[in-house]
Amino acid sequence: MKQGIRPFHIFLFLLAILGLLSVISIIFPQNGIRLGKDFYLYFPNPGSIFKSDDPEYADITDLLDSWTDQDDPTALPVQEIIEGIPEEPVKDSLYEYNQVATPTDEQELRKLVFPLEFPDSNDTVMYSFFRHLDKAGERGNLLRILHYGDSQIENNRISSTLRNRFQARFGGSGIGMFPVVSPVPHSASIQVQTSGRWERFTPLDRGSRSPAHNRYGLLMSFSSISGPDGTPDISGTFSIRPTNYGSARSRRMNQLRIFFENTNSPFLMELLRAGETIEAELFFPSDSLRWIGWKLPESSDEYRVRIHGEGSPEIYSVMLDDTSGVAVDNIAMRGSSGLEFSGTDEGLLKRMLDVLNVRLVLLQFGVNVVPNIVDDYSYYERALLRQLQFLKSVGPDLCIIVIGVSDMSRRIPGGQFESYPNIGLIRDAQRRAAFSAGFPFWDLFTAMGGQHSMPSWVMADPPLGQPDYIHFTFRGSALVGDLIYSAIAEEYNKYLDLQKQ
Repeated sequence: MKQGIRPFHIFLFLLAILGLLSVISIIFPQNGIRLGKDFYLYFPNPGSIFKSDDPEYADITDLLDSWTDQDDPTALPVQEIIEGIPEEPVKDSLYEYNQVATPTDEQELRKLVFPLEFPDSNDTVMYSFFRHLDKAGERGNLLRILHYGDSQIENNRISSTLRNRFQARFGGSGIGMFPVVSPVPHSASIQVQTSGRWERFTPLDRGSRSPAHNRYGLLMSFSSISGPDGTPDISGTFSIRPTNYGSARSRRMNQLRIFFENTNSPFLMELLRAGETIEAELFFPSDSLRWIGWKLPESSDEYRVRIHGEGSPEIYSVMLDDTSGVAVDNIAMRGSSGLEFSGTDEGLLKRMLDVLNVRLVLLQFGVNVVPNIVDDYSYYERALLRQLQFLKSVGPDLCIIVIGVSDMSRRIPGGQFESYPNIGLIRDAQRRAAFSAGFPFWDLFTAMGGQHSMPSWVMADPPLGQPDYIHFTFRGSALVGDLIYSAIAEEYNKYLDLQKQ
């Protein structure tokens, strides 16, 4: 006669199942297992089961409701500022997620001014820049602002808004400085196409063939042409034409300049319009920085530069500027933490800073530091301070604003997102480095809304953050650009008030 299943056996079976699930919950990856582009498999762990509260996303309604430009004569409509190309997630050395979070309202952000912070509360450290800014509208006086950053500013995000705002108030046009060869689109306002065997060299591409020197220039990269099968004869072209995106001011092409060195061989550089050579110049070897400039007729919408000779120049930058006003250059360094400057040639940087009348540098880094979670970021503070001191040594009259790291979110068990726990530590290290070097600091993390603010940006309508919960959309970038500009403009207006007394 068969014996039935006893309650004790059922209890042992359930106990074994619970034990197995407990073991799985302990060893299962906390961030889940990726099964597809946007599909993850999660398993709850004991911490998430007994956790009582989900992350409370930042309320940025007041910030968004303030984003109204109508009363500011220097402002441009948002749709004109935003680079109108299709939005695509930015890929960097970080993660990529999709998740629903608390939506927010955009307008409040524009009414608020998040001020610059100064070492020892000394707001006069900006006065040198302001004195040069006063002269920017004078005939033949072109002032430059360099905006360095990581992938957060690629494709002129944030920089385009700063450029439009400064140029609307102080004059100027064009998109500024850019490389011949770029790993990402140069700008939605300009299209660059190359032909020939062009190569790009940068200290950031550590896996590529490195040059025998460290002269990279202000763009932290240079472009050159190689001959077929290693022969010395080279030939290559690059063309530039404006697009229909961005502001009309940024699409304007008044003046084209090219900065380069050619230390070994002569070459011919030609400017072509509609297939016809309109300018040409032969350059012989020289061991110093050189440049060529052409005034561009307003009737033309595309130009081509052709280079051929016995060896290639090393081209540090191409520029589309006006002859006066303000130029704002977007210099995106994907994968960088902002620690590469001191490894480049000091003399070349100093020469370009002087020739181009660079008066303000914005350093916006940090997202590539965040995945390295530690309890102490004094190492990063020291490394960043060395870079600031180096830049100060090559440009003693240079003003530098350190822009703090933005909020970034990671997925936690249960499908919610929370800020990385080290954002505040990195932000504080950046602030201390800026103050130690005698420069201002601007707190982007706080301006966004602080802890757990990126999910609110992602779910704003329209979205201000991309679904990777790291990078801004073009609209969000325009907002950040406005916030940075407003902080600088507030100090400049205070400076003007003091001059009237």
